[in-house]
Amino acid sequence: MYMEPQLIPELPDLEPGIQLLDADASGALPALVVDQVLRDGQRALWIDAGREARTRRLADVAPSQRVLERIDVGRGFTAFQHYALVDVITSQARRLAAEDELGVIVAPALDARYREDNLRGDEGERMLVRAVARLAGVAREVDVPVLVTRARDDALSAPIANAAADTLRCEQTAMGPRFVTDEFETLVYPVEDGLVQTTLAYWRRILEARAPEGALEPVDGAISSEA
Repeated sequence: MYMEPQLIPELPDLEPGIQLLDADASGALPALVVDQVLRDGQRALWIDAGREARTRRLADVAPSQRVLERIDVGRGFTAFQHYALVDVITSQARRLAAEDELGVIVAPALDARYREDNLRGDEGERMLVRAVARLAGVAREVDVPVLVTRARDDALSAPIANAAADTLRCEQTAMGPRFVTDEFETLVYPVEDGLVQTTLAYWRRILEARAPEGALEPVDGAISSEA
């Protein structure tokens, strides 16, 4: 089957608010960030937990090196550095948003630094809760997406999931990365020469839309779905 490239739904839109990405497909986070920058022609502010922002990964998905100039990265190598960086970035976000230049805030492995052994008692948990609250607050204030990931899915990172307006899941399949949200699902996969592979779910939706009224009602003698 042939489809024009602009008709291929490849990546989901990022809505304002905290957007939690759960992905086992490499490159999903850089792809979403670069896509957001390309769509809006604006900037991305990246709050890094030390070594998450890798230039090579971003360069591999960016159609132009000039796109990378619109991604500003700050790195926090300890819990206290990361916490301070959240303050700096949220202030910078307000300034860029006032100038209509902010497209997305990115905070991968948001919980990672708050797991350090040198933190006392529940200090890491309290710092993480405040960091999440600040990111959620600036997302509401300036109406932009804040794309986050977790180092682990456990009790410590629960405040991240609780604050998320949406969860984006991305899994690696034989045909390519598959994104799923409440509003989006990857249904077609580009291959060579302008062709695409389609999933069965894509064809089911097409046929359901084309079916005459009443055609999908069960009838006597119909083939069972369990056959």
